[in-house]
Amino acid sequence: MLYLPIAVFVGAIVPVQTAANARLRLSAGNRPIVPALVSFTIALTISVVATLLLQGNPLPQFSDSPPWWGWLGGLFGVAFVIGNILLFPKLGPVQTVVLPILGQVVMGLAIDQFGLFRAKQVDVSFLRLCGATVVLLGIALVMRVGRSPVLTSSPVSGPEVWLYRLLGVAIGMGSAMQTAVNGYMGTIAGSSLHASEINLAVGAVLLLIAVLVTSPRQLVTQPTPGPWWMWLGGVVGAMFVIAGATLAPILGTATTVIAFNAGNIAGGQLMESVGAFGATKTRIDAARFLGLVLIFAGVVAVRLL
Repeated sequence: MLYLPIAVFVGAIVPVQTAANARLRLSAGNRPIVPALVSFTIALTISVVATLLLQGNPLPQFSDSPPWWGWLGGLFGVAFVIGNILLFPKLGPVQTVVLPILGQVVMGLAIDQFGLFRAKQVDVSFLRLCGATVVLLGIALVMRVGRSPVLTSSPVSGPEVWLYRLLGVAIGMGSAMQTAVNGYMGTIAGSSLHASEINLAVGAVLLLIAVLVTSPRQLVTQPTPGPWWMWLGGVVGAMFVIAGATLAPILGTATTVIAFNAGNIAGGQLMESVGAFGATKTRIDAARFLGLVLIFAGVVAVRLL
């Protein structure tokens, strides 16, 4: 059970990454891909140093030939970052958060049930499905889904809005696959630290290509001054990728991603309640508190049932 609260804690610090990257975006000429590249680069550097100190050799030592999909973790990570950038102005904040979570939960359960990406096969019982449903209900309650037309309205409508919604679910599914892929790569590359290096290196290269195509001048433009915490995105990113690669083989992909999401929502609510890292201060009322209780009850149910 010790691994479960660790997963929740790692998820809880993810909102810090989101806030840091958003603030860094302002200092980087409001170019969204640039802070993502900075975040991945910092995370990769931390991962290499940590691997060198803890493992003695930062280069992966493969015990078996990695499958072709073993290199896709970074691609899924980049797709999640860029996907959120595309979705936010089209769907608004609530759907941008909830739809990827739905994809993560569904894909995480499928990976466990069928042992995809050579993950440990874990039967998805009816009770585990009920636990996952409770998590989604809790998230919906916290996010006030359906309660506020301002939050749930979208600038797009008709068939187009459903394409964006499907994209939201798809990038969430990719995020769950990233966790599973990194978990397997950690078993053959030497350690979860080596797997995180591979994931972050692939992601950094892809983002560098994206920046060269969209805004190459930003690579030589010094960011304007800002708060110290705007550089924390890469630190949190490194912790998240390493934790995912470490915990997925132990807890199972579904439990890991659901615990990450539970911590993410709770951490975001805590950040808003105290107005930390530039967040607008918002009181946690009874409905949101009930939603948080449901989320954590569902996480425990998915793990134990």
